[in-house]
Amino acid sequence: MSYIFISHSTDDNEFTRHLDEKLTEAGFETWVDLHNIGSGERWLRSIQEAIENCGAMVVVMSKSARNSEWVEREALLAMDLNKPIHTALIENIPLPLHLINRQFTDFHHDPQNAINQLIEALWSLDITAVPKQIPRKLSPLPDDENFFEYLEQLPHGEQNCLIAQEIYQWAVKVFSRVDFGGKITPGFHARLEVGSVELTLFSLWAYPKQPAIQIQFQYLADYEPYNNPALRRSTLRSLNRLLNQPLDDDKADRRPTLALHEAFNTAEKLELFQEIIQEMIDNLCGV
Repeated sequence: MSYIFISHSTDDNEFTRHLDEKLTEAGFETWVDLHNIGSGERWLRSIQEAIENCGAMVVVMSKSARNSEWVEREALLAMDLNKPIHTALIENIPLPLHLINRQFTDFHHDPQNAINQLIEALWSLDITAVPKQIPRKLSPLPDDENFFEYLEQLPHGEQNCLIAQEIYQWAVKVFSRVDFGGKITPGFHARLEVGSVELTLFSLWAYPKQPAIQIQFQYLADYEPYNNPALRRSTLRSLNRLLNQPLDDDKADRRPTLALHEAFNTAEKLELFQEIIQEMIDNLCGV
């Protein structure tokens, strides 16, 4: 049997030591940089070789790990080599985009039960098999496949996922371009070509507590006819029809947000939003 590579942030060394001990007690061989690397100059190469030769990887996922470039690189390399990956989720955070399709165990509610589940899951793996290469390019950035699965992890996940898919599919038809971006807070952006300029009318952000659409009034204020404050305020008042608590007029000079689960929770509201945005497109294009 090959060994388990444990990827982690140094901020999580205490948990990782505990996990390492439990996996060892369960009969696994492990590789973790708490004690597998000396102080020599071969540190990077040692990690790469350890991932290449491991039978599986466990990613200890926390806020620190999610923000760690090294943890991300280790996971992406393992995925590129088609290594089995299991995530040990030790804090109440969304899984990063590149791990949402991988099996995970939630440790922050019941750690003892979680370690038993993780051990059982690892024993079910054939970690001696020769991996096959993955044909699809892997990325930690959002795209039209992983973004909506990511949304499902967040509050009101299933509802917001359906809303976001509906808005995305509509936006692709009516905008010049809809693209994805953002690693820490993923989102997509509806962009319109007006002459030689490309304007972003709205963005849909997967905010951890409350995914929302952000209307880009602040940037549109530099372009006719939305350099007219009265028109921006009029459009904001139309958008307020989607909300239980109307936004103040000063939001017409900023980037107001509309929570998905509140502003778009009926087909009628979705249709109204599309009508408002279409009117903005027509105004910008001089229709």
